[in-house]
Amino acid sequence: MNINKLYISLFGGMFLIQTGCMELEREDFTEIYPENFFKTETDLKLAVDALYYDFGTGDWGSNGKPASVYIPDYNGYQTFSDMTTDIVWSGWGWEADEYHFHQWTATVGSVQTKFWNMFSHYNYLSKARNTIRRIEESQVKDDIKNKYLGEAHALRGWMGLYLFDLFGPVPVASDEVLDNPETFVYLPRLTEEEYDEMMETDLLNAIELLPEMPEDRGRIAKGAARMILLKYYMIRGHFEKAETIARDLYAMEGKYGLQDDYAYIFSLEGAGNNEVILQRPCNAVVFGAENYVTAEYLPVDMPWTEKSTGWGGYVMTWDFYDTFEHGDKRLENLVFTSYTNTSGNIVTRDDMKYGAVALKYGKDPGMTDAKSNVDVVIYRYSDVLLSLAELIVRNGGTVTTEAVGLVNRVRKRAGLDDLSASQTASADAFLEAILLERGHEFYCEGLRRQDLIRFGKYVEYANNRINKINATEGRGYYNVDESHNRLPIPVSFIDESKSEIIQNPFY
Repeated sequence: MNINKLYISLFGGMFLIQTGCMELEREDFTEIYPENFFKTETDLKLAVDALYYDFGTGDWGSNGKPASVYIPDYNGYQTFSDMTTDIVWSGWGWEADEYHFHQWTATVGSVQTKFWNMFSHYNYLSKARNTIRRIEESQVKDDIKNKYLGEAHALRGWMGLYLFDLFGPVPVASDEVLDNPETFVYLPRLTEEEYDEMMETDLLNAIELLPEMPEDRGRIAKGAARMILLKYYMIRGHFEKAETIARDLYAMEGKYGLQDDYAYIFSLEGAGNNEVILQRPCNAVVFGAENYVTAEYLPVDMPWTEKSTGWGGYVMTWDFYDTFEHGDKRLENLVFTSYTNTSGNIVTRDDMKYGAVALKYGKDPGMTDAKSNVDVVIYRYSDVLLSLAELIVRNGGTVTTEAVGLVNRVRKRAGLDDLSASQTASADAFLEAILLERGHEFYCEGLRRQDLIRFGKYVEYANNRINKINATEGRGYYNVDESHNRLPIPVSFIDESKSEIIQNPFY
């Protein structure tokens, strides 16, 4: 396959016209080449629109194609990230327990298939780079060109963040390799410094070129590009750079802000609300854009809407639920410790073995079966406030009035008192309070894994769960170490690369 070609299927593919004994020349309507594409603004928009597809919510993947990044099952970034922490557990058992209790190695087949699906997205980085280069070469006016260049750079950075968070650096083809697609090259992983350069180049270019606010819901603008770079810097421990970006985001208040009603953020009515910096717009009738999150968490016997279906796969663990303060509004009408089922019987906490019902996304009267139209939230303005508070203390070493005030704004919206004197008495106490606050604010949004790793708690919390389940149910699970901060790279990719791809340490 020539990767300099962009293939688009039109009306079912190629047409061969035959009549009688006369064979006409075949016309090929399926291939679009650089020389006849990227000529107009429509061409650029179509090329960039195609880059958004991988970040969808409803394509489960098949025939060697990886599932959408935000699919809400074990393959999905948000679900996987939370179910490997103290927040989410699946009552389905099987490999779900292997994720929750970190029972994975480089050779466990039941989990390796999911890791293969995740790592497969590394090819996107080359695809996006080729799109960027074709746009740069286009004769379209510069102002139009820059608009789409900004989005393409940001989307490449978004996928780069996803991959780095899970695996660390991945292989990335250089422009020289992309210029010679007929030559097969075994690509090694980038170094961490090379990956930093790639991420900063893409995202700083995006921030410079993108408009202040998105033209349409779900498209990337400056705020979203800044959030992606902020997340990358925090994962890398580049806290001074992160604070600069966080302050740039904080300066966007007015364009973004806190909603008064927490539940409104995740409701059908709240689509496009100004707390959301980036979301994936959902449409139940468009393949790849369906929201299945509600179905994944909704018990099969819990009434929701007239035609909705629940799969009952995931819950908020009781241990995590019990860390919430009394009266926290972030639980109201979203997390349930009892319900009346379809048979009219009351299901209580005692009946709910694994945890509470967490239905973060609100009711959609048009939800049919498992498909909802409520947008999936990726990044929010409350994350800016809590991240900036954390960075102020990490960089300065002391708890400031500004940092405390930022956290208290989030707590006030939740109906809670200000942080206590003991929680602000030292930098360590304050950071511990922020970690808990972040868990309560962003449950079921896929941020917990990043947060626990950054605070040095990911493996500690995993071993706490392992020790508890071993003691109560005799599971016999092994304890884990810091190697589990990154996932093992599937062996098939290492073999295919002739060992140019080096496995993560300890796997």
